Amino acid sequence: MQANFYQRLVKIATQPPYDRYGLLAQLHTDVTIQYLHLIRNLTTKEAGQISTDGRRTVAQVVGHIAAWERYTILAAAEMTAGLQWPRIMSLTGYLDPDGRELEFGSVAEFNAYQATKQAARSWQQIQDQAIHTATALMSIFTQPAILSPDILEQTKGYEWLLPNGLKLTVPVGWYLWMACVQHEAADHAADLGWPQGL
Repeated sequence: MQANFYQRLVKIATQPPYDRYGLLAQLHTDVTIQYLHLIRNLTTKEAGQISTDGRRTVAQVVGHIAAWERYTILAAAEMTAGLQWPRIMSLTGYLDPDGRELEFGSVAEFNAYQATKQAARSWQQIQDQAIHTATALMSIFTQPAILSPDILEQTKGYEWLLPNGLKLTVPVGWYLWMACVQHEAADHAADLGWPQGL
């Protein structure tokens, strides 16, 4: 994990909405550029190595990130349409690529479902999806004509306990955006080979 990442996130979260938007858009852009570089440069052999949790491959970790980003893209559409509490927050309304609508009893259940799906896919398929979803998600969140600070601000409040012990209470739209950036930059940094000092 990058030493100052969470302090930077907390500092951004405490800014007024329009300042927060600009800072978070810049952070998301910086993170995604680096994340895409790392994903594009992972070899098939590296992607097949066991991840730091010992339960899945690095490819499955990348697929896991992409799956949550797909879910967040669906949530972004809901917020754009005026929902104040997108269905991702209750683990409902997930649309599988085949069109089935699924719901999950827990985050662990969603993660297990995705791990099984990713295990059956080639690294090229996972890599292509990861590049697409990361790029699409960044494009959606950093375009105020799609998700403006006002839309994000009008979502319901959410209390977020960060891994470093800090607690943030922010509208859920902001939480989802920050959580995606965190997922790319910090949660799986060791598996992806993130450089220090983000």
